[in-house]
Amino acid sequence: MPNITKKIVAIAMVLSVSGLLVGPGVAQAITADELQDQINALMTQLSGLQAQLAAMGGGGVAVTCTFTRALSPGVSGADVMCLQEYLNSTGNTLAASGPGSPGNETQYYGPLTQGAVQSWQDANGVVYGAWGGYFGPISQSKYDQLAVMPPAEEEEEEEEEEEPIACVGEEGSYSLIISATPVGRTINAGDGIEAYGIDVTAVSSDITIGRVDFQAAVVNAVTAVAENPGNFIKEIRVYDTSVSDDNLLATLANPVFAQDAAAVWHVSLGSLGFVVLKDTTKKLLIVIDTNTTIDQNRTVTLQVYGNNGVRGVDCSGINTFVALATTRILTVQQPGVATVAVTLAADNPKSNNIAANATNGVQTKEILLSLNAKATAGNAALLRLEVTYASAASASTLPNILYLYDGETLVSSVTPPVSGVAVFENFTLTLVQDVSKNLKVKADWAATTAFESGGAAFVLTYPAGTAADLLAGVYQRVNGQQLGIVNAADIAGNTFWITESGLKLTFVSGTATYTVEGIAGGTGIATGTIVFKVQPFGGTLVEPAYASGATDATAGVVTSGMLVRIEAPWASGGDAAASGAELTIARTLQSSLGAGQNVAEGQEATVTMKMDFGKTTSTANGNISFKVEDICSNVGGTLICQGTSSGIGGAGTGNLLDNWITNSVNMTP
Repeated sequence: MPNITKKIVAIAMVLSVSGLLVGPGVAQAITADELQDQINALMTQLSGLQAQLAAMGGGGVAVTCTFTRALSPGVSGADVMCLQEYLNSTGNTLAASGPGSPGNETQYYGPLTQGAVQSWQDANGVVYGAWGGYFGPISQSKYDQLAVMPPAEEEEEEEEEEEPIACVGEEGSYSLIISATPVGRTINAGDGIEAYGIDVTAVSSDITIGRVDFQAAVVNAVTAVAENPGNFIKEIRVYDTSVSDDNLLATLANPVFAQDAAAVWHVSLGSLGFVVLKDTTKKLLIVIDTNTTIDQNRTVTLQVYGNNGVRGVDCSGINTFVALATTRILTVQQPGVATVAVTLAADNPKSNNIAANATNGVQTKEILLSLNAKATAGNAALLRLEVTYASAASASTLPNILYLYDGETLVSSVTPPVSGVAVFENFTLTLVQDVSKNLKVKADWAATTAFESGGAAFVLTYPAGTAADLLAGVYQRVNGQQLGIVNAADIAGNTFWITESGLKLTFVSGTATYTVEGIAGGTGIATGTIVFKVQPFGGTLVEPAYASGATDATAGVVTSGMLVRIEAPWASGGDAAASGAELTIARTLQSSLGAGQNVAEGQEATVTMKMDFGKTTSTANGNISFKVEDICSNVGGTLICQGTSSGIGGAGTGNLLDNWITNSVNMTP
C-alpha cells in the first residue's frame, strides 16, 4: 500500500476514534474545544493527502472542473479542456502524443475525447446506452461523487518508457507527385476543404518530411482581380493521409503569406514530422478553411512553392529539398449556391412486356423510368418533377396512376392527364451535396380491352427544360431560392407493351468470333451467338422455332410457333444480306427444353441463336456485329411480332429488344 494511502487510512481511524471520545458519559482529559481543533487539523491534512493521491493517478479527481452544460462531440470551450485534463490525470488518456495528450489538451471535443469519456464511463459503471462518450448529467453526477469518494485504490505500477522506433535505412531519397485526390472542383466556401495532396515515396530509407513551402493564388472569378490569400484563407491544417484528430500534424491559423519578387504568395508549413517508411508511399494532405462572406466566386490555385519546396531528412541525417510544380485549382463559391441535375440511371429498365389481367389490369407498380438526381456545390431540396408520355397514347391505355419513389419510399403519386404531361409535386426531397439519389417512376393500369391481341405500347420521358420555364422540375437552395432543373435534351425511357398474353424477355449474352477458314475459295466466317430467356404469360408459348430469311416476311411461318431473326449489320451501317455473291448466311436456333417443346405459362426457357456470316471473296472486308432484329411468338393463340421496325409476319409494335447486340469482329484476311 502506498505511503500516502496508509496515512489517509490512519487519519480516518483517528477521526473515527475522536468521534467516540466526544460522546456523552466519556471522561475527557482535554476540553471539547481542544479536541475539535485537533479534528479540524486532521481533516485539513486528510484533504491535502487525497489531492496528492488523485494527482498520482490514485482514482480520485485530479483536476477540479465546473460543468454548466452537457458536453458532446463537436463542442468547444474551457470546460472541454478541463475534462481532457481530468481524463488524462485519471488514466483515461486521450492520446500518447500530439493534440489531446497530457500537457497538450485542447478545447475541442472530438473523437479522442469521446473515446476517453466512454473508457471512463465503463471503468466507473456509468450506464450510457446509445450515448457512449456523451458527458451529460448522468456522467457529471458520477464525476461529483468521485470528487468526495475516490474509488478503491489499486497498486501503483511503474510505467515503462517506450523505446524510440529506430529509423530504417541510411542514406536515401524521396520523390513527390500530386495525389489523385483531392481533385480540382467547385466547392462551397467554408471550413474543412480538402485542397491539395502530395504522395511522398521514400527510397532506401525512412524519410521524415519536416517542412512544405506552399503557394496560393486567389483571384476573383468575375473581376479577375488577384488578392492576398491570407485575406481569404483563414486556416491551413496538414494531415497524415486523411482528416482525423489522430492524423493532424500541424495547424497554421491566420496564415501570413509573403510575396516574392515575381508576385507569388507563399507560406511555410513547418514542424510536420511526417514519416514515410522505407520503400513505401504515403499522402500528405493539406486542408484549408476560407471566409464565407464572399460576393463572388474565387479561383484558388495551389501548389508547392519554389525549387526547394519540400524538405525531407533520411536516416543518416541528410536533408534533401524537392520541388513539385503540379497545381490544383478550386472554384470556391458562396455557400448554398447549389445546382441540381437529373440524369438517366444505369439501372433504367429495358423494354419488355408487362402482363395485364383482364379483370384487374396491372396493379404491380411496374418500373418504367429510373433517374438519378444530384445536387452539386451545396445541399438542395427537390420540390417538383415532370414526366411526359407519347402524345398518341389514348386515354384508355394511360396508367391510372404514376408513382415517384425514392428507393423504397413513396414520394408522390399522380393520375396522368390525357395531355401527355404528369407532374409530381407537393413534396420535399433532400439532396445531399454530391450524393446521387435514385428515383424510380412506376405505374399501374386499369383493365381495358386495348390490352388484348398484342396490347398497347407506352413510354415515359423526362423532358428537356430551361431555368425560365421550370419545365423539367424545381429545386430549392438552402437560402430558399427556387430554380428550374435544366437539361439540354430529353431523357427518353424505353418502350413497354401492356398485354394480356406475351413474353417476358431477358437478355443473357451476345458474343461474336471470326476465323479465317471454313469456306471453299473464301476468306473466313464470323459467328454471332445471342442467348436470351423467355417466360410466357397469359398462355403457352408454342415451340421456339426459326424461319429462314427467305420467308421472314410471311405471316404463316409463325402462326404455329416462335420466330427469332438475327441479322449482322456492317459497322458502316445497313444490314448484311445473303443475296450478295460474296456473302453466305446460315442461322440456327435452340431451346433449352429441346426441339419441338412448348413452354408452359410461367415456365422459363433459354434460347440460343447463332448466325454464321461467311465471305466467299476477299473484297467484302470490314467490322461486323450481330443483333436480334425481330421476335414473333404465339402465346395463348395470339400472334405478337416485336422488333426493330414494323415486325415480321404481320403488324409490329416497334423495338422491344433495345441493344441485343454482340461485340464487333473484323472480317479481314
